[in-house]
Formats: sequence, C-alpha cells, structure tokens
Amino acid sequence: MPQACPKSRQRGQVAVESAIVMPLMVFLCLGIIQLTMIEQAKIMTEYAAYNAARAGIVWNGSNERMHDAAIFSLLPTMGDTHDLPSLAWTWAKAQTWDTALASLMIGGAAGTIPDTFRGNNLLGQVRIDTVSPSWWSGVYNIWKLPKGAGWEELDFDGPAGYPEVTGMEKKFAKFFDLSIPDDDEEQYRKATVLQIRVRYWYNMRIPFANWVIFTAWFAANEGTQLYGAIDRPTVDKGNMMADGNLGNLGQSGKGIKTQRGYDTVYPTEMGILWMISKGVPILGKRYYLPLSATYSMRMQSNFYRKWVMHVNPGWGL
Repeated sequence: MPQACPKSRQRGQVAVESAIVMPLMVFLCLGIIQLTMIEQAKIMTEYAAYNAARAGIVWNGSNERMHDAAIFSLLPTMGDTHDLPSLAWTWAKAQTWDTALASLMIGGAAGTIPDTFRGNNLLGQVRIDTVSPSWWSGVYNIWKLPKGAGWEELDFDGPAGYPEVTGMEKKFAKFFDLSIPDDDEEQYRKATVLQIRVRYWYNMRIPFANWVIFTAWFAANEGTQLYGAIDRPTVDKGNMMADGNLGNLGQSGKGIKTQRGYDTVYPTEMGILWMISKGVPILGKRYYLPLSATYSMRMQSNFYRKWVMHVNPGWGL
C-alpha cells in the first residue's frame, strides 16, 4: 500500500501553489476593480457630455459654461463628494490637477489646438470640443441669415425670411409654393443642433492594476506588441526575460484621431501621458486613460457666432 505523504510535505506543496496562484489572483481582483471603475468613469463622461450640452443649449453655446458643467459632473470620479466640504475639497483638487496638466502642454499639442478658447483653457484634464455649429456645416453662407456671412446669432427657432437680405426676390417662389424643397432651411436646422465632445483624462487609482492596464492600452494604441510576464512586460520578443524593456514605447508619435473636431488625443499628448506615468512634479506618478463622449441637442437659445470653435480662415474670427 502507498504511504501517506508527511504533513510537512503537504504544507510545503500548498505554500508553493499559493505562491504561484496568489499574485495572479490579486491582480485579477485588482484588475476587476479598476476596470469597473473605468466603466463607471466612462458612464460619467457620457453624463458629463449630456450636462455640458444641456448647459450649452441654454447659454448660447458658451464653452466656459459647458466646461464647468462637465467638470462638476465628473467630480465623483475624482474624489469624495458625499457632503459639501468634501465636494469643495474635490473641486479644488480637480482645479489643481487641471492646472498642472495644462502646464505640461506646449503650444496646444504643438500648435494643433489653441491653448485657450475665449479665455477657457483647452489643455487641462477636461476639454470641451464644440463640433457643430462649425465652418463645415456651411451655415455661414445661408441666404436667410439677416447679415449673411457676418451673422452674430443663429435663431434656434429656425430661419425666417428677411426683406433686407440681398437677392431676396429670387427666393419668392418658395413662399408661394411651400412644397418646393429648401436645402438652405434644412441646412440651417442642422446647424442649430449643438454637438459637443468631452475629452476626460481619467486618473486610474488602483495600485498595480492601473500600471498594467495603462501600459497595455498605451502599447495597443502605438501598435507595439508586448511580451513577457504581465508584471514585467518587454518589447523584446527574442528575450522575454528582459524584464521591463519597453524600448521606444512612448515615442512613436501616434495619437487617437476623430472624424470631426479636435482629435481625442494628439501625438504630443500621448507623449505627455507616458511622461506622467513615469512621474512629474506636483502630479507625481499617475496613469491617465483618455475617455471621450459626444452629445447633441437642439439649441434653446440663439447660438452666438463667437463660440464657433472650428472656423474657416475666411471667416476672420
């Protein structure tokens, strides 16, 4: 009959198995918590886009009002907000982070976007991009605008005929036969829909999991393949034991593009995210994950020309 293993040998086997499995289980738990928090932050970013758009439609498309509404909506992802003192503290902390992040930018993503818009900083933790109305909507040359290309406001109730418009007599046929298609009117209606995009640099806070998720996300967006252990990744396929060899990661010059409006992340911003992950003054070592959400609403106040963010050089704005 086989002899039973000594208890000391069984205890040794359990210790070895625990040493192998425990780190993976710890990472699995931390990873689940961090991914859940990221999903919650994504939902809050969509909520912030809604609130920003809501503020914009009643404040004439003001980027400043939309920016404040977005930050206030995102405060629960930045800290404690369960009472007024905690809310005030988190708001102050958010302003500090926003200023510190803005100070790291040079020339608005190397001159791609402006540093500020109507006095509102576009380089911080939260950025509001007014995608429409914009120069590509074509609203600047619609004949029904009372001042033509020099319009100051867009009437949210829709266009109306203005006798002072030059060439009005050429449009009389429309008023006698309403079934005639009016492309300008349809274009005007589309132009009075406010479409905004919120870009939020979410600070991941779960130890170890934040670094692993950030590194994997960063490498994926730069098109770099990682090898080796999950806690010691390397770009060296030939030597997967080369712990922490990330090569030129963070220097590929790739960003995250969008179809219209400012890109979610510009190449220079990717470099800044990588730099912050290594540690910088004031912020220390942080792992930011860019989140974005877009929302559209019909204007409920006249959109002011001065808040048009994407303009045609010929506008002279």
